[in-house]
Amino acid sequence: MVIAALLRVLLIAVLGLCAVAPVSAQSAVNESPELYRVSTVRAAPGALLDVLALYADAAAAGHWQALGEPEPMLMRHSQGDQWDLLVLQPIGSYADYYARKRIAQREAAGEAAFRLALNKLVVFREDLFAYGPPRAQVQAAYAENGFFHIEMFAALAGRHDALLQQRQMENSYLLAIKSRPNLIWVGDQGSDVDVFTIGFYPSIVAFAAPAPVTDEQAEAAAKASGFKGRAFIGTYLRELLQSHHDTLAVRP
Repeated sequence: MVIAALLRVLLIAVLGLCAVAPVSAQSAVNESPELYRVSTVRAAPGALLDVLALYADAAAAGHWQALGEPEPMLMRHSQGDQWDLLVLQPIGSYADYYARKRIAQREAAGEAAFRLALNKLVVFREDLFAYGPPRAQVQAAYAENGFFHIEMFAALAGRHDALLQQRQMENSYLLAIKSRPNLIWVGDQGSDVDVFTIGFYPSIVAFAAPAPVTDEQAEAAAKASGFKGRAFIGTYLRELLQSHHDTLAVRP
C-alpha cells in the first residue's frame, strides 16, 4: 500500500510538471513530490475586503519570509463553491514544516497573531494537505495568469486510483486538442477532497475559447486518451465521484 501510494504521488508530480509547460517538456521528470497546505476560507458577511487586506498587509510586511515560508497564492471566488478565498501554499514536506526549528521560527514571527486576526474575520476555514507539482511551476503559472478553474473531487469508495487516472486521461485529451491541461493535486490529510485540479488561464475569454480542432479530431483524441469518445469524458468522471465542486476564481 505504501509503495502504491508513493507511485501515485510520483505520477502526479510528473503529470503536474507537464501540465502547463510546453508540449516539448512533457518528458521531464520531477525528483520528488511537493506538499501544499490548501485553505479554503469564507469571510464573515461584509469582511472579505478585510481578509484580503490582511493577506496583502502581511505580504508587504514580509510576514511569510519571516515565517520561513513562500508567500501563499490567493484565488478569489467568482462563481461556484461556497468559499471566498483559496490559499495555496507550498510547504515542502511534513518533516520540514513540523521541524522544531520551523515551529519556533513561526512562533517568533507572529504566526499566532496573524491567525487570531484572520479568525476574527472568517466564519469558515478548511485546510487540506495535498501533494502536487513543483512549487516553481505552480508559482510561474500563477504569476502568468489571472483566471483559475478549480475542481475538487471526493471519490467513491475504492475509486480513488480510477479518479486520479481519469484526471490524467483528461489532461492527455486536452493536450491532444491543443488546450491547456490542468495541474493536479492528490489530497493526503484534512478535508474530504481526494483530488483537485487547477486550470490556469490569462482570462475568462481564454478559458471559454473553443479548442482549435475539428469535431473529428476531438473525437479521435478522446479515444486515444482512453475514453469511449468525447461524449463520455464527463459521464465517466461522474461514475467515480461521491462529490464534485467547480469554482471559477480570479486574482484578488
